[in-house]
Amino acid sequence: MFSWFNQWLKYNRRRSRGTVTSTKYDSNDIDSLFESLKSTTLKLHRQEEQLEQINSLKRVVDMYLELDQKTHNQLKNYAVLYRDSVDEKTKLKARLIRNNPALQRLVEYEEEIPTLIRELKSVENQIHICKSNIEYLREEKEQLIEDRETLIGGYKFLKVFTAVFLLVLGLSFVLVITMLQVLRNTLWIYVGSIICVFMVFIVLLIIAKDRLEKALVKNELLQKKAAKYIQKYQIHYYQQQSYLDYEFKKLDVDSIDQLETYFERYTKNKVHETKYDTYVNNMMISENQISEILGNNQFNIRGIERIQEWLVNPHKLEEAKSIVSSFDSVNKQVDVLKIYEKDLYKQILAYGEVDQYKDMIAGRLEEYYQWTERALDRS
Repeated sequence: MFSWFNQWLKYNRRRSRGTVTSTKYDSNDIDSLFESLKSTTLKLHRQEEQLEQINSLKRVVDMYLELDQKTHNQLKNYAVLYRDSVDEKTKLKARLIRNNPALQRLVEYEEEIPTLIRELKSVENQIHICKSNIEYLREEKEQLIEDRETLIGGYKFLKVFTAVFLLVLGLSFVLVITMLQVLRNTLWIYVGSIICVFMVFIVLLIIAKDRLEKALVKNELLQKKAAKYIQKYQIHYYQQQSYLDYEFKKLDVDSIDQLETYFERYTKNKVHETKYDTYVNNMMISENQISEILGNNQFNIRGIERIQEWLVNPHKLEEAKSIVSSFDSVNKQVDVLKIYEKDLYKQILAYGEVDQYKDMIAGRLEEYYQWTERALDRS
């Protein structure tokens, strides 16, 4: 494009000096002319759009600067309120319940959590008691099993001892009978002694056997009782533990301490929620008041949006002024491009007057017009 633009400038200079006497025509020149024309058309369209935007922006800037001092002060005050609210809102954002999933789960159960914490502490205490009782009863049951084994061993020993004693007693009778002739005078003494010993042994044997049997029965009953209580405490333990796990899962916590910590943070952050909502409300009030003031001064919606942005970000106004100041420069570029585009048309039409290129130029112009419609629609 710029090569053709330079050629165009040189051509105009030569033409103004009267040095241009003829034009050399060829198909390569035609291709270059149409490429330059397309490029110029797009650039001219963009520059005209930019010029239109600058014009629109200039109208808003001029209208804004022409507002009276009282209106400027009102807008400034609401802008300060808006910026301060935004700053405070940003500071609180990380401490909001709505932005913390762990605390957000507590919202639904806020009223019941204080009571629930006390209840869960009681449940946890019962779980510890059940667990302690189960461990104690298991130890007692193990001890009863060991005692039963000892009693069974004693019972077996008693049987063996009884058999041995009866054997010894029988041998004693045999011995007494054998010595009957020798110990005739003292026979009844020995017989009486043996009978007394036998009676004492029988009594002791019966007492020992009875005690062992009672101890075994009692041991068995105690084992059954221990097993029963173990089962009872286990059921109670699992019920309480299941309830505790259910509440922990519902509230997404791992322990009562964590729940207390979360609820304490929840209570503090609830105050932040109120402050946050206040700042949001202040922002809305500021926006509405600014919109109302500007609307009363005949600003359209787009103009109101721009001025709101300038009020919140003062440097944006300076940027807008800088853009407006470029109006003359852009306008000159548009004028130059229009002249250049017009000259390109002249050169193309000059080709169209040559019989050799007449049909080609007509076809290429038709293609160019169709391309222009598509290109400008896309842009």
